[in-house]
Amino acid sequence: MNITRTRAVTAALLLFAAGAGVLAYIKYQRFSAYLTAQISGQAAKKLGREVKFKSVSFSPLTGIVIKEACISRPPDFSKGNFFCAKKTVIRPQLAAMLRNQVYFSRVAFNGASLKVREKGGKWDFEDLLARLPERTKGLYLTWNASELQFTDSALEADLETSGLSLALQGADIKLEHYSTLGGNYGLTAGGTLKSAVKGKLFSAEVALDADANFDYGGMSSTKGTLAASKLSYGEISLDGFKADWALFNMRKPLAEKNYSASFSAQNLLVPANGNQVRDGVAKGLDLFSAAMGRSAPRIGDIEASSLSAAFLLNDSALAVKDIALRTNFMDLDARLAIAGHVKTADASLKASIGSSKLEMSASGPMNAPEIKPLLSSTLSSKFKTALNGLEEDLLKLFPVTGAN
Repeated sequence: MNITRTRAVTAALLLFAAGAGVLAYIKYQRFSAYLTAQISGQAAKKLGREVKFKSVSFSPLTGIVIKEACISRPPDFSKGNFFCAKKTVIRPQLAAMLRNQVYFSRVAFNGASLKVREKGGKWDFEDLLARLPERTKGLYLTWNASELQFTDSALEADLETSGLSLALQGADIKLEHYSTLGGNYGLTAGGTLKSAVKGKLFSAEVALDADANFDYGGMSSTKGTLAASKLSYGEISLDGFKADWALFNMRKPLAEKNYSASFSAQNLLVPANGNQVRDGVAKGLDLFSAAMGRSAPRIGDIEASSLSAAFLLNDSALAVKDIALRTNFMDLDARLAIAGHVKTADASLKASIGSSKLEMSASGPMNAPEIKPLLSSTLSSKFKTALNGLEEDLLKLFPVTGAN
């Protein structure tokens, strides 16, 4: 009797699974046919652009596969390609599809190329954004797919207003949407970043790992890591760079924001050929050397084995700390903290140039800090000017003292 009941339950489960499989297969067929029809004609009419593809196939295991799909710039391909992908895989969420809802568990593009342009403050994809549903409670990012992925792709952006062009080559990007109710996202990306800046080529191998949360007003928090290697800009090179950040309460009043960030860099080389970086360093070196009572050393190539710093904003207090610079001509350690509610600041630095050393501090009201040790009036004035400049730059970004 028990064997008979077990067989009956097993048979019922198998029949249910078979029925569900057939239903899912039919749903996939219908969705595939609908998608093919949309791409073939309706999509082009709605987008105001031409759309073409080589083939569309489907599988309940893989999803819907579109080969060699392209979208033109408006109005047709005579104006060039806007987006192309060698292979596109769209996998609808089965449970949603059975309820006649369109949600995707994964959308993946392989060998994709996307080229966007900006001119006069307007992007060439604004016509596509205008077709998104309007929201009455403000704009925040939504995406009806759990995962969006690009592999071995190329993304390009030309910004005519700023004269800047960016390209991410060999790009591997994954955007994960954790919440169907709003904007909780995870982003990983990597590739070779290139740009032409003031007639010089910038290049770097980059890797990004970040999380971001959005509400109806926009981004509310984010944290992540950006790492880069083999950086070069003209004749300037840098072996490695890393930045970490955690920004919370971004949309709340300044007093409630909680930000932290840090960065580090290794093996910077600036050749001695009269560039602006070297000139700026030489000017700062003159000031430190004068405070030490010695003439500034002549520098050729600038070599920095390491550079690091950390930033904090919490409870209307700013701090730039753990500044450490190690070069072939000077070692420097410094920090700066601003207590916004009482408008005071504390700063300190230690510097060594060869066998000469300097240790200084400045504390008290921001408009009249006390500098130790005592310096000549000329040097004291120069250090106060430099300190005021740093404070003003920080307060422009984070006006914790109520300054504009």
